[in-house]
This record gives sequence, C-alpha cells and structure tokens, in this order.
Amino acid sequence: MNYNVDVETIAKRLDFEVDEIKMLVDIFLDSAYDSLQSLLDGINSTNYEKIFQAAHAIKGSSANLTFVDISNLAKEIELSAREEHTIDYISKYSELKDLIDHLKN
Repeated sequence: MNYNVDVETIAKRLDFEVDEIKMLVDIFLDSAYDSLQSLLDGINSTNYEKIFQAAHAIKGSSANLTFVDISNLAKEIELSAREEHTIDYISKYSELKDLIDHLKN
C-alpha cells in the first residue's frame, strides 16, 4: 500500500526498517478504523467511557508512529470525554477520520 506519510523518515526517527514501518502503519490503520467505529458508537450513545477508550487507543498508537496531528486531536477528544464535557464530538470524529483517511493513498 502507498501512504501519504514519509515512511523512510519515520523509520529513521524510530530506528526501524522501512518495511517494518509499513507493516506498523497497516496495523495502525486497521486498529484505528476499529477504534473510530467504537468512537462513533460511543458518540451516538453519549457513552463517555466508550468515547474515552476509543480516543485513548488512537492517541497512543498514533503517537507511537509520530502522527502528531492525529494524536493531539485524539487526546483532545479523550480529555473532553474523561471530564464528560459536551463538545461537538461528531465534528471532532469527522476531523479525526479525515486525518486517518489521509494516511492512505
């Protein structure tokens, strides 16, 4: 698969081989889409714990791959859900999904 990220730079930064990073990005995308579905389910049912858990999973895995924009947005959602703040979760979900979708080519 082709990516809209510089896997060579990520590989150097993390001291991995390019093929390993490609595999990790594939794994990230699979889990991120599962977490996005959980996030949407949590939003639709106003289940703050489910929102928190899904955002937390995306935050951690994206941070590990140095996807800073994704990690920061997931962190924002996570913190809002932890405090049970009423924000526009659907808008944040859409923004997060767009960032994740953009990783694929």
